[in-house]
Amino acid sequence: MQLQGLSKKQWGYSADTSGQPQLAQSPITRHVLIAILAISLGGCSFASDALFPSFSGEDSASAQSDPTEAVAPRQMPAQSAAAYSDIAESNFGPTAVGQKATQFREEFEELKANTDTRMQQLDSLRAQTIGNVQSYHGLVGGIRSRLQMGSTPGNPELLARWGQAQTQLTQIDSDIAALNQLSALVSGDAGTSAYLIENIRAAFGLSGALEDDHRRLRILEDEVNQNAIVIDRALLLLNDEINRQQQYVTEERTALVQLAADINAGQSYTTTQQRSAAPARPVASVTPASLGQRRALVIIRFDQPDVAYEPALYQALSRALERRPDAVFDLVAVSPQGGSPAEARQNAEAVFQSMTNMGLPAERVAMAAMGSTSATNPEVHIYVR
Repeated sequence: MQLQGLSKKQWGYSADTSGQPQLAQSPITRHVLIAILAISLGGCSFASDALFPSFSGEDSASAQSDPTEAVAPRQMPAQSAAAYSDIAESNFGPTAVGQKATQFREEFEELKANTDTRMQQLDSLRAQTIGNVQSYHGLVGGIRSRLQMGSTPGNPELLARWGQAQTQLTQIDSDIAALNQLSALVSGDAGTSAYLIENIRAAFGLSGALEDDHRRLRILEDEVNQNAIVIDRALLLLNDEINRQQQYVTEERTALVQLAADINAGQSYTTTQQRSAAPARPVASVTPASLGQRRALVIIRFDQPDVAYEPALYQALSRALERRPDAVFDLVAVSPQGGSPAEARQNAEAVFQSMTNMGLPAERVAMAAMGSTSATNPEVHIYVR
């Protein structure tokens, strides 16, 4: 590169003995050259940065520094740094929606634990019922086998086994009551689950939530829905089990009454040999005064549906016939004040049918009806004559 307007002498060049030009070592010349080199190098550095920007985020001065020293990151503008902080994490602590999500999670964990416990209780009750049913059928099967081969009328050993079978049937009835209680608890869990789902869905509409809050709510909603399926399935199982066991117990109570009659007769009756239903007896009207001071042998209060009166009735009739084999019985339908006499008579006819099924001749039972001011529910009184 040659600069116009300046001679070699002006630039301080001189020739040595070999004829090659040499730069003069004057102080002025050295200062001028240093200034020119500084300007040139600065321009080269600027061009290098413009054409080949640093991919590591370092400037040229940092690139020439000691590589063992930590490299400071390039500083972001204040506005951009604030925006990045908002995306990365919240500096405002948990939001109101986040707090609700945490609360819903705690409520769901409690609900989930209850659901697991209910299912375990259902399995335990079913296993217990199976055991009671097997014991019951073992006792009843043994009695029927003895009767099929023939036995003495009113065999006390068979009567004792009959009482054990009655106890087992009562245990099955208690299992049904436990199933009803469990069904009520599961129904409560179903209501809690539906309420929780509604609250979770409502929380999506609240403002001031983070994206992570909605993510947590979505996950929780899915888990609650899955648990709701388990609860609904448990309710269906419970309802089916309760209906099946109730029907079973009702049928077996009737079978026990027939079995008691067979024990009393000392032989087993097949289906074709079973006694036909006794015709309804005419009902005469009586008053408490007409009964005098007679004490009732049995009082049956119909204060609930499906009153299990047959076992106690059979035992009472058996003891009365042991003392008085020729005894005659008065069957009185008692209706409370303001009650329905027709309902009381219907109950009395059902008791009369049970008595004849137990082997008592129909002609030894007289039916009557009366009202009572002390009774609160329909009753049936049985007197020995």
